[in-house]
Amino acid sequence: MRLEQSESLPPPRARGARGRSCTPWVRSAMRGLAALMVALLAVVSVQPALAEPPERQRTSRLTSGWPPSDFMLIDQHDRAFTQENLIGQWTFVLLGDTRCGEPCAAALTALAGMRQRIAGTNRVKTTQVLFVSLAQESPEELRRYLAPYDEHFIGASGSPQTVARLADELGIAAAVPVSSRGGREYSGVLSLIDADGIIWGEFLPPFEAQMLTARYLKTRIGR
Repeated sequence: MRLEQSESLPPPRARGARGRSCTPWVRSAMRGLAALMVALLAVVSVQPALAEPPERQRTSRLTSGWPPSDFMLIDQHDRAFTQENLIGQWTFVLLGDTRCGEPCAAALTALAGMRQRIAGTNRVKTTQVLFVSLAQESPEELRRYLAPYDEHFIGASGSPQTVARLADELGIAAAVPVSSRGGREYSGVLSLIDADGIIWGEFLPPFEAQMLTARYLKTRIGR
């Protein structure tokens, strides 16, 4: 019986040859598994960065709570624009001029993107953008400046006293001083006036159309 059992086992050399023939396959499988683990670790390390939400739109409520006093401006169509034009509309107000450069361009671009995002809703009918010139520019100058952004934007100008008082009531007069060389420092701040003609507060740069839209719509829902 012991002899038959020993004869039934494969000879030692055959077992060793079989073990050596499997080694390359095992090594190849292990290398493949290692490569897969490295790839998975790379995906995991990148995923949290992709999942991070973009920066929230910053706002300030320090100027909120009261309506602007009576004013009269002349818009780009040579028509009067007064505080009565604020009633029933949510109005974004930007102070600048046609030489404002990047601060105004960034704000107007974001506002144009916002209007495109809400174009299919009823809210677009009660949303307006008012660009107030600090340089008493003509209706034609304002029309040419605003046309590339959005044809619905309102450009308006008024006397230095009127514009200075409006800027002060919006709480941004200190952000647009006249420099010693006669130039201006532009804040790019957007003031928001609600449909009752009450100053809601300020939207602060930097601006991004998606975040500006989300914050604006959330503001309207809360009122």
